[in-house]
Amino acid sequence: MGARARSARRGRDRRRGRARARRRARPARERRPLRPAARCVRSARASRTIGATRRAVAVDCGSAPPAGASVHDAAISPRTHVAYGVPIFAVAYLLFFVQFYFLKFATDELLLAPALVSVLFGAAKLWDGVSGPLIGSWSDRTRSRFGRRRPFLFAALPLLCFGFVMLWTPPAALGGTWLVLWMGVALFVFFTAFDLYSLPHMALGAELSTDSHERTRLFAVRQISFTIGILLAFGGIQIAMNAAEPRSAAAMLAVPASLVAALLLAVTPLAVREPLRADRRGGRGMLPALRDVLSTSAARRLLGVQFVEAAGVGAVGTMGPYIAEYLLRRPEVVGLLPAAYVISGVLAVPLWVRIARARGKRATWIAAMLLAAGAFGGIWTVGEGDFPLLMALLVVAGAAMGCGGVLGNALLADVIDLDERRTGERKEGVYSAAMMLVVKGGTALALAASGPIMTVTGFAPNVAQTETSLLGIRILFAGMPCAGFLIGAWMFRGFALEVLPAPAPAAAAVKAPSTP
Repeated sequence: MGARARSARRGRDRRRGRARARRRARPARERRPLRPAARCVRSARASRTIGATRRAVAVDCGSAPPAGASVHDAAISPRTHVAYGVPIFAVAYLLFFVQFYFLKFATDELLLAPALVSVLFGAAKLWDGVSGPLIGSWSDRTRSRFGRRRPFLFAALPLLCFGFVMLWTPPAALGGTWLVLWMGVALFVFFTAFDLYSLPHMALGAELSTDSHERTRLFAVRQISFTIGILLAFGGIQIAMNAAEPRSAAAMLAVPASLVAALLLAVTPLAVREPLRADRRGGRGMLPALRDVLSTSAARRLLGVQFVEAAGVGAVGTMGPYIAEYLLRRPEVVGLLPAAYVISGVLAVPLWVRIARARGKRATWIAAMLLAAGAFGGIWTVGEGDFPLLMALLVVAGAAMGCGGVLGNALLADVIDLDERRTGERKEGVYSAAMMLVVKGGTALALAASGPIMTVTGFAPNVAQTETSLLGIRILFAGMPCAGFLIGAWMFRGFALEVLPAPAPAAAAVKAPSTP
């Protein structure tokens, strides 16, 4: 009898061993994942032990690492913070040098018609919006020994240099149709290369860690560096505009700036290794991925807030010279207005990161939006001689704006985690493209509205403005930003990543089968 029992036990052990061997031999994506209910039950038991609330259980369940993630990849090293975040100021310099100076350069130096330049720029920006989702989806579905993002980062560098240099060095012999064609091709190459680098770069940041607060710190470094790039672009534009021959000065700046930018931007793909997981899929295609984005409630609300905020502040930069010249009557301070706004935003970023960790991202961002709305509401009252008051209010507004640039990207990464738990796919590229698309759309809407508003209110260039025309300037510089932040704060109050069942019934459901 004992011999038969031992033989049966050995047979069972052999069958179990063969089953374990077959399971280990399967590809990682075919293994059965731990059921979400089991994760929640396990978290519920742990929370009862430490006396956590139902909300803490829901957050714990909702922030579980993606399948295949390990504990050690949650922390991001200082080296990765520097290699990922710091070089991005180079692409910001190139982008804002083009956005803030191209129109004046093309009309004043190349003698192209303003309407024609606007059509060229608008067509390039339209292509920029269309190409974003294509590049994002392509990046998500790429499989290579270098990862999903790094091949795009490398490929963008020569195109970025070529397009930027081409914009500022048209041959002097070109004119008419050939000059228009040259500038059109240059714009399309530059904006395509910008998307080819910036979208995979943003997607890479979302997947470098499974910890939400680590990603917030990473995007904080990125935001600070990006803002510094904007300041450097202002400096480069001042050098070109104040030169005896602006066309030659722009050409002399373009070549070394593009080469230095390419060298700096190459640091990220050379030094940062993206996490490679065997079970990571990037979506079935662009249209199904976009449907997944739109079907996620948290994503819709986050993108809506970003659109409203961008539409509110989209015309602030272009209205700065009008404020200095016609409202303050001090055109010499035009450079100080964006400087106060941008520098305060950079300095406030570490503070927002600490507050978000202590108080939560949603409450922190809502408070920042209300602070920005109050600051822009105060700007509405500024008049001639109120330069110190305007500077103080711009410092407050810029500091508040620094919060959205960081927490928007960090929350997008949290939404991507939620989408992965729902669909089993990682679509950082498509989500990043959707974020950039709504921001560009909001900015374009504000810029498109600025001309009609100024026309309706009776703006006339180079003369003293009436109270009605000053009202139009106030609407664009203060009223629209104030309204945008108030609407954004109202919309964002209902933001939530996930709603999970109460822990007690889930725990009871697991215990029930074990009851004799």
